[in-house]
Amino acid sequence: MSGNTIVQVGSVGVETYGAHRFEGRVAVVTGAARGIGEAVARRLIAEGATVYALDLRAELLAETWAGVERAVPVPTDVADSAAVDAAFERVRAEHGVLHHLVAAAGIPDAPKRAGDFPGDPDLSTIDDESWDLVIRVNLTGTFYCLRAAVPLIQANGPAGGSIVTLSSVGALYPYPLAAAYPASKGGIIGLTRAVAALVAPDNIRVNAIAPAATDTKMLPEDKEHLAELTRLQLFDKVVPASEMAANIVYLLSDEAAFMTAQTVSVSGGMVANGG
Repeated sequence: MSGNTIVQVGSVGVETYGAHRFEGRVAVVTGAARGIGEAVARRLIAEGATVYALDLRAELLAETWAGVERAVPVPTDVADSAAVDAAFERVRAEHGVLHHLVAAAGIPDAPKRAGDFPGDPDLSTIDDESWDLVIRVNLTGTFYCLRAAVPLIQANGPAGGSIVTLSSVGALYPYPLAAAYPASKGGIIGLTRAVAALVAPDNIRVNAIAPAATDTKMLPEDKEHLAELTRLQLFDKVVPASEMAANIVYLLSDEAAFMTAQTVSVSGGMVANGG
């Protein structure tokens, strides 16, 4: 069943399989200029949501969402708490409530160490500034977004809402990545569980997803290195961002109403959920 339920979102056709699970709902997606964040935002819009698309890269964000109905691009640095609060205040001012958050913004390493992901894992090469930047963007930035989003979702009353954070299979599988990245993604798992327990009485669900090899700019450019990573999966392939987005959007949806505080490994069998 494919190809007959394509919804056009800007210049991109999005397969929805006929689903309209988010009609009239408001979502915030971070890291929405490209990659998994962009794919999630497009799928939510295709299924009826209004999406506030947050990303640090203002020009790219504007280019990605130009002319797309129900997309609201908001240039935001998630590592800046004041900027995050301002973005969510705009949601409150324009809609009063929020139904969904996907915290997908993240970096694999500090730009000054930028080489082919996953970077040099030797601990002696990771300076304080590089470590702090990755933790601040990936983990602290996710915290800032959760802190700002929860009161807006609580404003829905008993209807509640849902949140998905982006961890990584790198936080679950012992592979020699540059340590700040898996540390930040492991921290997101702990953060997700703590917040899920806190907001469960408000009927707010909070889950993490841990992707493996997904077709984004974060993949290694070195083909041999990429092959080494995908061979760790039972399915030796790279998945499109739209496929990872489908898993995230399922976790957001009412179909996953009994799922919270979970870390879902979408990794082609590289890591078994519950194992």
